[in-house]
Amino acid sequence: MALRRPHRKSRHGCLECKRRRVKCDEARPVCSNCAKRHAECEYGSSSSLLWANEEAPGLGGLAQARPRASGSDSVQGDRDRDPLSSGLGSASASGSPGVSVSMSAGVSAGTDSLGLLGRLGDATSTPVPALNLHDLELMMQWCNATHRTLSRSERTDLVWRNCIPEEALSHPFLMHGILAVSALHLARTDCDPSRRAAYLNRAVAHQNQALALFRELLGDVNELNAKAMFAFASIVVVYTFGFPHTPDAQDPWTCIDDLYQVLVLTRGIQQVIRSPADYLSQTSFAPILHVEESSVPLPEDAAANINQLHEANEVCGARDTTHETEVYTATIDNISEMLSWVYGGMTASTIAGRWAIKLPARFMELLREHEPMALVMLAHYGVLLQSLRHRWCFDEWCVRVARAVWAILDDQWRPLVHWAMCAILGETYIERVMTQ
Repeated sequence: MALRRPHRKSRHGCLECKRRRVKCDEARPVCSNCAKRHAECEYGSSSSLLWANEEAPGLGGLAQARPRASGSDSVQGDRDRDPLSSGLGSASASGSPGVSVSMSAGVSAGTDSLGLLGRLGDATSTPVPALNLHDLELMMQWCNATHRTLSRSERTDLVWRNCIPEEALSHPFLMHGILAVSALHLARTDCDPSRRAAYLNRAVAHQNQALALFRELLGDVNELNAKAMFAFASIVVVYTFGFPHTPDAQDPWTCIDDLYQVLVLTRGIQQVIRSPADYLSQTSFAPILHVEESSVPLPEDAAANINQLHEANEVCGARDTTHETEVYTATIDNISEMLSWVYGGMTASTIAGRWAIKLPARFMELLREHEPMALVMLAHYGVLLQSLRHRWCFDEWCVRVARAVWAILDDQWRPLVHWAMCAILGETYIERVMTQ
């Protein structure tokens, strides 16, 4: 006796097949039986779900069921004509454990709908390059978080988050700059240490490409590229502050020289920013250029410290005719102004760059020559950086600078940095320095 072929029963056939008590292949919108008979084909519901033991690959648990009838020419024809139908899985029974939900009935309808999308395109259109998901990740990082590193307020948020990426679409050096600083941000803050090296490598690669393109345009800043040049110049400063530096406990001059290079770069970038400033003030970049000053009178201890610095400067000038009294006076006033901003609530990266930009050119030479009074000024710059410690690119600079200056100065000069050391490391700073 011949064995009867097992089959799965279904209660989802069309109403006409149920009335005739014949097997329905459940094709949508018209099953094969009704199509051959030119009968009206209706289903009791718009869709049906079939519980199957095997999940079709790639559909995340919901798979389209295979039509029951093998003789449906219309269904097979649609499947052959429509390339998108190959992306729809089919469910089959198996003995494997577990249950997944599959879409049954309506293969033709689904295929026809997807086929419409395929027919909307031009078969001769140029192929789209593959997506660079790494770069898309970095752009998302910029839009979600990194742009705030350069922003000061909601008004400037809009410029850094929206306008600058739009500008980067026309200027590859700016796009590479955005991706570089975003990758660096992730390298410095990602919770998974194993990924930080990869992010850092991507940051360096993008920055190298950005700088190569940026240098070519330095001699030709005009209205067409002014926005991009300005934005990139600002991004470079953040990148330079944020790039990780390996502390050298044996040589404190390493930190001083590192910071000196950052200050030189910041001052040089200012020349790029300054030239198109008038034009940019009339554009959508105007909110970035307008800095809302928030200065307040210094607290008593800070004001006393500034007075002490001025007095020490005058004493040094009286004792040594080669002492650069005027240069240090301007530098101390610069410190005082920036401290008044900090106490007034300014916590933007502007503070770090503005102090460097306003420094007398001669001060940079004195710092390069490792003059003690210049190092005293640098320790007070560390207090400004302390106010920015919540920003990832400045986090450890203040501590590194304080420790380095203290290690270099002798007992004659150390009293002049006492207030700065307390502000950065606390009242017990000597213990912390000695146990580093």
